Amino acid sequence: MFKNISISIILFSICVLPLFAGGDKAVEYADRAYFEQIRKLESGSYEEKVDAADYLKFVSNKLAVRPLLNALRGNPKTPKSLENHPYLKFTVAQALSMMDQEIAIKPTIEEYKKIEPTIQEKDEPYFTSKDDYTMVIAAGEILRTIGSYPYAKESEDVLVNALSHPNFYIRASAADGLKYMNRKETVNFLVSTLEKEKNDFTKAAILNSIVHIMRVADKSFYNLCDMLKSENPSVRYRVSMALGEVDLKAAEFYLRQALLVEDKQNVRDQIRKDLATVLGFKLPTISVLSVE
Repeated sequence: MFKNISISIILFSICVLPLFAGGDKAVEYADRAYFEQIRKLESGSYEEKVDAADYLKFVSNKLAVRPLLNALRGNPKTPKSLENHPYLKFTVAQALSMMDQEIAIKPTIEEYKKIEPTIQEKDEPYFTSKDDYTMVIAAGEILRTIGSYPYAKESEDVLVNALSHPNFYIRASAADGLKYMNRKETVNFLVSTLEKEKNDFTKAAILNSIVHIMRVADKSFYNLCDMLKSENPSVRYRVSMALGEVDLKAAEFYLRQALLVEDKQNVRDQIRKDLATVLGFKLPTISVLSVE
């Protein structure tokens, strides 16, 4: 609660106060608040570093790029230090994805290449709290961040190569990265990878990427819709998110049909949300009630 209040105060200070104060004091206060987050990121405790990275997701500023990259690297001299904790790397990667800075590309790729050899095929991306985050989750988020940066051939090569990683979550994250890169030139790589993919979660991610890039209700789109019938609730959740994201009206029928039989509350909630998106946020209450 207090953390959310603090975020609100900082955002208010940076975005609103200068409009009313019209003077240097408001700007100075915003600067102090912002640089306090940088200080925490650079020399704070583990919790302070995580909190600072969280703040910087909301206050995108070029000045934060280098401190964030340093936090992403962690402390190689003490591998077991909390400075190298997967959750911190995950949170920092999310903040970096908001920066859209070319100077971040190479260091982020270097960090992924440092982590990648440690990821085993059997490593799972599941967790119940931030303390349970594993390095495979951090590596996946770093791949998504690489795809979010301005285009670079090196970034594309890293993501395409990661499509053949032994770990299913890394392959899925690479597909996400290519989705964010949003280049039609990568679709052939995705299609050829899909033909060999056996894991349904990764298949959903690859189809999501193809459909996001092409933006048409084609065979890939309908194959994605059909995966709402998967026996795996994680896959159904992922597919629903994908259909809400691409926002094609043709998804309405499939989302409604899925809602009729969905028995997992978190998946039902996601389907409702994505159905509302497809309908332009005009989902009538009676429509939800009628399928229950």
